[in-house]
Amino acid sequence: MSEDQDKFIADVVEKALQGDMDAINNIEDRVTRSKAKAALVKAKREAKAAATEDTSKSEESKTEESAPVVKSLSEKVAACLNEKFPNSLESEDVNGYIQMKDKNWFEIAQYLRYNLDFLFDSLQCVTGYDFGENEDLEVRYNLHSMTHNHAIEIRIKTDRNNPKVPSVEQVWRIGDWFERETYDMYGIEFEGHSNMTRILCPEDWAGWPLRKDYETQESYHGIVVPKVKDGWE
Repeated sequence: MSEDQDKFIADVVEKALQGDMDAINNIEDRVTRSKAKAALVKAKREAKAAATEDTSKSEESKTEESAPVVKSLSEKVAACLNEKFPNSLESEDVNGYIQMKDKNWFEIAQYLRYNLDFLFDSLQCVTGYDFGENEDLEVRYNLHSMTHNHAIEIRIKTDRNNPKVPSVEQVWRIGDWFERETYDMYGIEFEGHSNMTRILCPEDWAGWPLRKDYETQESYHGIVVPKVKDGWE
């Protein structure tokens, strides 16, 4: 087809789409009329396909907008603690764990264990962490629910110059040894513990072996402490 004929057919098809079918029906040349009708059918098909696609995208957008935001367990617990124990969170940003202050930690631990929505009846681990010289120390708790089969991690920072955190030994009895191990390695004192003594090193051992600024003592009761542990493994 010539450019003039293409333009003519495009014009009559546009009119037909707007409701003026005479624009095509009144074409005297049968071949041109047939081409115009074919072009009209194609235009309607394309318009229908475009409309269907727009509708589909609109429905998808509405579904995405209306879909509820699913919170992680840590986010749910953090929101609950923030409401139940105001100002207990160090940060409301939850990235797989909950960063808390030591304020009311004993009461919060009881709440986490006995609240029916959480039932964290198993304290699986307590450990320390040293952020480096002149930086804070931190205690990390891994809690698990045997009933709900879910788990969270609680982290509490403490001043390395006077590291103290409330003991949860009376909430989870296994906390007895966990807290003593953390005390023994990092020097973090768990206030309220029934026997806050070393458990791995001798009671009169100098320093806290897992702190980053720890320096091994030269001797212990006259026994030289070797720096190189060849053959120990």
